[in-house]
Amino acid sequence: MRHPSTLPITLGELARIQPLAAAEPHLADPARKVEQVVLAETFERLRRCTPHGLVVLHNEAATGGWSLAAALHLAWERNLSAVVVARSVAGDSSVALAERLTMSLIVIDDDPIDVALHLAGQVSAPAAARALRQARLAEQLAEQTGIRGVLGVLNRELQQVPVALVMGGVVLGGQSAALTERPHVRQIEVEVHAPGERSTARLVAAVPVPGPADQVESLLRLARPSLQAAWAQSRLDAAARAAHEQAAFGLLRRLAGDPAPEPAEPAGVEAPGWAGELGWQVGEANRAVWLAPVRPAGEPAPEITFMIRASWQRGHTTWPLVAEGDGWISWHSSADPDDVTALRRALAGFRDSAVAHRLVIGVGRAHDGVAGLMRSVAEARLAAHVAREDGPGAVQWFDQVGANAALAWLPTTEIAQVADLCLEDLMAARDRAALVQTVLAVLDAGGSLSQASQQLGVHRNTVLARLSRARQFGLTYDEPGQRLALHVLCYALTSLWSDVTEAPS
Repeated sequence: MRHPSTLPITLGELARIQPLAAAEPHLADPARKVEQVVLAETFERLRRCTPHGLVVLHNEAATGGWSLAAALHLAWERNLSAVVVARSVAGDSSVALAERLTMSLIVIDDDPIDVALHLAGQVSAPAAARALRQARLAEQLAEQTGIRGVLGVLNRELQQVPVALVMGGVVLGGQSAALTERPHVRQIEVEVHAPGERSTARLVAAVPVPGPADQVESLLRLARPSLQAAWAQSRLDAAARAAHEQAAFGLLRRLAGDPAPEPAEPAGVEAPGWAGELGWQVGEANRAVWLAPVRPAGEPAPEITFMIRASWQRGHTTWPLVAEGDGWISWHSSADPDDVTALRRALAGFRDSAVAHRLVIGVGRAHDGVAGLMRSVAEARLAAHVAREDGPGAVQWFDQVGANAALAWLPTTEIAQVADLCLEDLMAARDRAALVQTVLAVLDAGGSLSQASQQLGVHRNTVLARLSRARQFGLTYDEPGQRLALHVLCYALTSLWSDVTEAPS
């Protein structure tokens, strides 16, 4: 059972509840504790104050700028926590003096006697004051509808204690400074279960030591229900948006028909009016982007789509992201088909996410209109297949792909099954990978043994020895009638073994 804290209340906590919540605080140290409240009507009473007290100036002690300056010096000498004074007395020079003395100054509009009575009650009963603070914070949290809003309330409330929402090692929101390890700082963590998922996120706060760790943890727990509700709502909104965009893209595809081998006439299909409601600009020059896993595993789960969407649209909230097959489609529209500055910037910003999620990226050429968009989508998908050869984070532009796009669509698994049947002895050999790789290098080099040896990084005699052994297993690469078939076969086997990270000896 968690008991309310009986530690002295701090200036920062008092400043968050009435009556000081409506005041103008200039706090030198929000973590400074307050042990008593003194209503000082004279300088003699001010001189008798003990350290860690909060003094409210009244009457003779608050008659003008000179008196406030003297009071601030006395408060500094007595090691008081703060000075509270009416706005009619305080001025810019007083604030500047307080800053030079590192003395907290709080300017109020209410009657000093009423304020002193309220503060005395709060200081004498810190648990009740903290309950008031939590009630006010609960109201603010309940008003938030998004994760960013909930974290914003927490960070404003805790001021010098940064708070972040973290899943794994990724900061989903808040201040990343909460994860920075620093001397004399303690990290407080509260688990937040994602709606409908087993995985959990964490609210992390970096609290100075010594500091109000218990109070911070209580506020984090207080924020947890609002955060879970905001998280669930964001998932529902994202799911509805994704379904809407996917259906709309399907309509665009039906409107345009399948992309033709020859460039389509852009004037043949007009951009529908409802596309603008989604923020889609499909009437201009469209350059498609295809995001795809390095190792496809069927249609991605909705949770993965949610995370990819959040990463891709960071800073580009109007860019679409439509789940399609084993990947995702987006595009950039521009009146200038050669302007790729914004797209390159987006790809550079997404690279870390692409590596983390093991994605590759294909970029199509710019084509006008709806039909042009569909053609660019087909090009981007081809380019993404080629990019898989370079691993996670790779970007391939269709302009640079050329005929290699055909190799990306080879059914490598089926071809490998053919090799199991017609090259049974080769597939049983322990050094099959080296033999196939060598024959492929020689065929790629047009039969040049020296070029193949340079590519493989081995001596020319090693290449000759491997070719001789490969011939014994049926890899007769120099027979014209089998050269094409063996070239495709070796390419497929090498690609497949690379995909499964096999390194047979």
